[in-house]
Amino acid sequence: IELPLNVRMEDVVGGINERIAIEQNKVQLERGILSHADQNVLYIDEVNLLDDAIINAILDAAAQGMFTVRRGPMTAAYRARLFLIGSMNPEEGQLRPQIQDRFGLRVVVRGLTNLDDRKEVYRRAVDYQQDPYKFVAQWDFETQRTLIDVQNARDILPQVTFDEGVEAAGLRWVQALKIESHRAEITMFEAARAYAAADGRKKVSLDDLRVVAPLALKQRQSRFITDYMQQQEEENKIIQAVINS
Repeated sequence: IELPLNVRMEDVVGGINERIAIEQNKVQLERGILSHADQNVLYIDEVNLLDDAIINAILDAAAQGMFTVRRGPMTAAYRARLFLIGSMNPEEGQLRPQIQDRFGLRVVVRGLTNLDDRKEVYRRAVDYQQDPYKFVAQWDFETQRTLIDVQNARDILPQVTFDEGVEAAGLRWVQALKIESHRAEITMFEAARAYAAADGRKKVSLDDLRVVAPLALKQRQSRFITDYMQQQEEENKIIQAVINS
């Protein structure tokens, strides 16, 4: 499910059905895009241009797996167990740090450099534009095979654990990079478990962690937070020196 760029908060979380309210003089809550995206993928293009209130609502719902809509005396709770994917062009503006921190994995995508690969991209784009249904059918076998691989990984995932010392190594990396957010290690460890499960293994190795770490730790360093914490430590030392003198 793709989120339109000009979406309103009511479209996202749901709200009063205006048509029924006008035609039938009756108030009725209607599900929003988040509810329809339950157990699905929600894709947000140009996520950096989305209103902060809307992106916060989406991130909260995705983190909790559910959300509540209140309109006057009416209340409704909906499930939102979704996978969130956002894309953006950094030339058009950055995400606020507190919002960016809540995205787990970060991938920097560049244009292909191989000419044959670029030609293939063009051909597939044209094929899809000319006949989307034929294009989907053409890749149905690959899609179904990927679906089976994903389901097998999901079945294995609850049994996946870490080799000895892997978690300690990951935490050392986080500390060495001076990353304050605990989301860094949570995301890194969970991504490593998923990576091992996708490979059909029940143990996470240090090599698995090395593969996913750049995706989980990228853009998490904050010069402002580092300087702020240092200032607080210096101030605490001054206060302790005064009260203990």
